[in-house]
Amino acid sequence: MKFSTEGRSYMYLSEVRITNFRKFGQGSAGEPGLVLVLNKGLNVLIGENDAGKTTVVDAIKFVLLTQSREYSRLEKEDFHDTSNELKIECVFKGFTINQAKDFLEWISIDSDKEYSLRVFLGAKKDAKGKILIEDVHAGSDSEGQILHSKARDLLRTIYLKPLRDAENELAARRNSRLSQILNSHPEFSVGDEHRLVEIIKDANQKIKEYFDYDEFTSDEKTILRSINTYLSKFSDNKNLLRSNIELAAVNLKMILEKIDLLLVTTKSGLGSLNQLYIAAELLLLQIEKTEGINLALIEEIEAHLHPQAQIRVIDYLQELSENSKSPMQILLTTHSVTLASIIKLNNLIVFAEGKAFSLAEGNTKLHSGDYRFLERFLDSTKANLFFAKGIIIVEGDAENLLLPTLADKLGRSFAKNGVSIVNVGSTAMLRYSKIFVRHSEPKMLLPVAIISDCDEKVSKVDKETDTITMLPDRHPQVTRFDKKLKYSDDNVKAFISHEWTLEFDVACSCLKRELFAAILMAKDYINQDKALTDEKEAKEIKKISDYLTEAEKKINDWNTYDSFTLASNIVRDVVLKKYISKAVVAQCFSEILKERSFTIQDVQVIRSDTYLKYLVDAIDYVTGV
Repeated sequence: MKFSTEGRSYMYLSEVRITNFRKFGQGSAGEPGLVLVLNKGLNVLIGENDAGKTTVVDAIKFVLLTQSREYSRLEKEDFHDTSNELKIECVFKGFTINQAKDFLEWISIDSDKEYSLRVFLGAKKDAKGKILIEDVHAGSDSEGQILHSKARDLLRTIYLKPLRDAENELAARRNSRLSQILNSHPEFSVGDEHRLVEIIKDANQKIKEYFDYDEFTSDEKTILRSINTYLSKFSDNKNLLRSNIELAAVNLKMILEKIDLLLVTTKSGLGSLNQLYIAAELLLLQIEKTEGINLALIEEIEAHLHPQAQIRVIDYLQELSENSKSPMQILLTTHSVTLASIIKLNNLIVFAEGKAFSLAEGNTKLHSGDYRFLERFLDSTKANLFFAKGIIIVEGDAENLLLPTLADKLGRSFAKNGVSIVNVGSTAMLRYSKIFVRHSEPKMLLPVAIISDCDEKVSKVDKETDTITMLPDRHPQVTRFDKKLKYSDDNVKAFISHEWTLEFDVACSCLKRELFAAILMAKDYINQDKALTDEKEAKEIKKISDYLTEAEKKINDWNTYDSFTLASNIVRDVVLKKYISKAVVAQCFSEILKERSFTIQDVQVIRSDTYLKYLVDAIDYVTGV
């Protein structure tokens, strides 16, 4: 039976405020450089490398410490830029009466008439670089009072570090992570009075009896007798050395340090061992706590896990955070697009531009229906947008295939500039773009470009005569304006084709020859595929230069046409009759552009071309020009 935590009161970390710690400095009025508001349950920190995710985790650890009692200390490099003072604050809310009584000296009532506990750590750096760390304080005023050790122990977090050496952590050794986990579990809270100590005492006695040397001469007894004989030779008369064989020393801590946790298989890979390690840590996560906080900090849980294993682990963690007898709060960092695609948007916090942006409802301009839509359709092919420095949202495969190549030719590589393309289909453009549009300050600066067709038809094919007819009464400038107004908002900017579709506009441009060659090539690919499907002999695909020559000859034959009629003839089978796939044409077009060498003058011609301007401007925007 599951117990929903909805509506229940339990202690959780509500806010983290960081001033002059590593990446995060302070505001012009001395306010914290980062104020991070957290959910009660699962919080997933995502974003590009060095965005500040680990900084937040480490800041929390410095203030709250961990159950494994890892030693960590502030270094000079932890101070932001040239600052000589730093401060980290953790604010807790949601206390039960039982939890609040443990913090009576420091707790206060906030504006919502709820219990609130503010715990903070400060440090200073003198002129010689020596670091002076203040005691951890708590309270609502600026000074607070020292938080004594018993109360601080109630705030210790569970911490799973990144790039875990699971085999070593779970092996028997002094201060092994497994022994720390077991020692922290309520099962072993009685210490040396635990029944396991008596079991080991009995085992030691039987082992002693087995190896104890006397009148017998069996091999086992000879071993211990021989060792002690050697020791007697090595030792002096005042300090006679003697040994005994035991399973473990008889105290609980040392007994737990002798325990291994192993998978019941002959060979275990890194992924399986990592899952075993996580399962061991979950022993602490699932403890029903009536006092203190139940908070887990998990970094890069995807380490050594294949995508399906990642999904199983995160699904279970979401279940634990939402439905449990012992409600828990989880703060997790990840670089995995697989995880980013399956975690609810309400649980995601994007780190970018030195800030943290929660994607929970109320923070973005997404509506409730948008959240439900994105939970259905935001898959791993689109989730890379959370880790990008620039985003282009397109409505079809053609733009998705062509734009990276065009960007390379313009010297604006998407890969080098951290740009992601998201192909969403025309009906979902606003839903994806609004993820990055904020209701209030701070606004996101992340450049998001929407590329869309103008969709003002220029021509059509007469079905009876199979001839091209030009359409009158067009108003593409009005359509462009309306679409820009519809899609543009703050950091999201719309780039609309000049006349009709991507293919038609390119057919009007300086790249018409290359596009027509791509259409001819695509036609041959489709015919080849059909021949192979029908088990017929397929014609070989010609060289790119041959397609370019053929395209140029045909265009010269049409040189009496005006530009729109010429373009209509070029895209006849792709746009008008829709006989050839746009995606296949775009793939061939990209291949042709890759093979062609562009001079500085060629690039300048492309940049000044009216019909390519919307593509060039979008590329420049997301790559930071």
